[in-house]
Amino acid sequence: MLRELLEGGNAMEIISVFIALGLIAATILCLVFIIIGGISFILSAGNEDKIKKAVHTIRYSIVGLVVAFIAYFLVLFIARLLDIPFQLSFSDIIDLMEQILNAMSGT
Repeated sequence: MLRELLEGGNAMEIISVFIALGLIAATILCLVFIIIGGISFILSAGNEDKIKKAVHTIRYSIVGLVVAFIAYFLVLFIARLLDIPFQLSFSDIIDLMEQILNAMSGT
């Protein structure tokens, strides 16, 4: 998948795939940290410091995801403003995620 892109793709295709991979990684990391924060919150046993740390973990993971998507929309806005032929839609990101999952499962 990436080999074909790097060998035959142009610069905009390569940049858009790496931006999509960054958004996928940000989403996965956000989910992981929300789960970690939730487990920490459950296991805090009423300790205020642990509760505060768990809430901060959840809050900052969501803020990080929002910042990643704001950066994505900012790149799209600047590309349109400067007439750069940058095309990356959410369906492209979902297709890339499906390709990654299929490659990992071996099908």
